[in-house]
Amino acid sequence: MSERTLPAIVLLLAGLVSACQRGAPAESAAPTVKVTRGDLVYESSTYGEIEAAEAHPIFAPDLRNIWQITVETVLPDGTEVHKGDTVLTFGRGTLDGVARDRNTELLVAEASRRKVEADYEDQRIARSLNLKRAELSVELARMNVVEGVNVVSKIELEKAKVELSRAELALALARKEVEVLEQKRAAALDGERIQVEAARAKVADSATELAKMVVKAPADGVLYAPYTRLNWMMSKVAPGKVVSPGDKLLEIPQLDRFKANIYVRQREAANIKVGDTAVVVPTMFPSATLRGKVVTRDDFATTRNERTGTTTPAGTLKELRVVLELEPADVPLRPGGTVRADLHSVLAKDVVLVPLTALTEVPGGHRARRPDGAEVTVKIGQTSPTHAEVLEGLSAGDEVRLVEPQSPETGTPAPPR
Repeated sequence: MSERTLPAIVLLLAGLVSACQRGAPAESAAPTVKVTRGDLVYESSTYGEIEAAEAHPIFAPDLRNIWQITVETVLPDGTEVHKGDTVLTFGRGTLDGVARDRNTELLVAEASRRKVEADYEDQRIARSLNLKRAELSVELARMNVVEGVNVVSKIELEKAKVELSRAELALALARKEVEVLEQKRAAALDGERIQVEAARAKVADSATELAKMVVKAPADGVLYAPYTRLNWMMSKVAPGKVVSPGDKLLEIPQLDRFKANIYVRQREAANIKVGDTAVVVPTMFPSATLRGKVVTRDDFATTRNERTGTTTPAGTLKELRVVLELEPADVPLRPGGTVRADLHSVLAKDVVLVPLTALTEVPGGHRARRPDGAEVTVKIGQTSPTHAEVLEGLSAGDEVRLVEPQSPETGTPAPPR
């Protein structure tokens, strides 16, 4: 390369750089949004299950010293029943054998009582005869003393008096024996009575427990078998199913009023309060819309695994139950049906609102950037998934820039495309 060509190349490169700089587009400003005034609203959609507002529940019976029982028969879900109809039976298992043993114990106790009564009756007759003989002996001895006062010698008279004393002593002993026998008889019969009553109570308990093996309908209506925890496992009642006393097996729902149980995440539940409204769409009738109102919200969260008895990874998510009271509808709802609930909750009325996409979180608060690039410190209150309530720093009508996306490599705002 000659010395003359080098300056020319340098000048050419400089011209190309200058041309590139003149042709490069200017960096465009980030888009802006306006700060508004209005209600801060939380809206979300979730799914749940329909439940009758009122129902007659049917539980597994409580039994003494029995912790598991097996369902033998059960009427199908949806069966129309009348009060007093048999809806479910349990296997009697060992209850029949226990009842027979208790009846035998009662018979033995009653026989023992009769034997004790007969034994003491024999003793009472013997003691009564002995007492009668002692009374006659006293009368005879007394007569001998009276008649012998002027007839017999003093020695014979003294003998008669001694015989009288002996007869009176024997009479006193006989009377004491009768009294003691009566006390012993009363105590023995009282003990036998207690044994008989205890045996009768056991027989009555067995009869009561056997009667519990047949479950009757508590009211007129249609049977519904909910998906509940049976013997610590989530299931529906069916023949052969082992259940524990107190488990909910069936219910007879009142089909005029319903509620919906929905489950929301913990962080979203704070936005829902009693009295909030919802639009509820039954899965079976997607064209129907029902109005609902929040009536309760649980204070403690549970996982889906705990609620449904599953062990899936997704089931570890904690949720809170929210109960919606549904207005009467023309569609035939049924417990167990699923619904979609579109919740609407006003978090704050007539407040200054700014989109969350216009805020940047900084230590001690948030900041926003005006169109001219000036930064503003913003104090916010409540937030929805899209907006925040402005307490200080911005007014309705202000314009702020949207936060630019961050470059994953440098963490700095990426240039606009």
